[in-house]
Amino acid sequence: MKVEKFKIKACCGTFTVNFKIGAPLSKDFLPSFVGSGFTEAKHFTKAGIMYIENEGIIVTGSFGSDFLQIKCRKGDCDKFINSFEELLKQLE
Repeated sequence: MKVEKFKIKACCGTFTVNFKIGAPLSKDFLPSFVGSGFTEAKHFTKAGIMYIENEGIIVTGSFGSDFLQIKCRKGDCDKFINSFEELLKQLE
């Protein structure tokens, strides 16, 4: 899948990363994310929002949208973001 990365400054010297993906976000992607070590917040899924997290990042997005927001849970989370980007590129 095609992925475009946007880095945006946030409060207090932190940043968020947004991904524009080449297909609408679908619940069908969740097994791939969970199988790669992410935890799904099922109550968000029922509300139409993807909320997954691992030890380094939190990823959110509305199902049907082509944007994902990534927040860092640690100061240096580039390896987690890069790993997630590679996972997205493998999805179709």
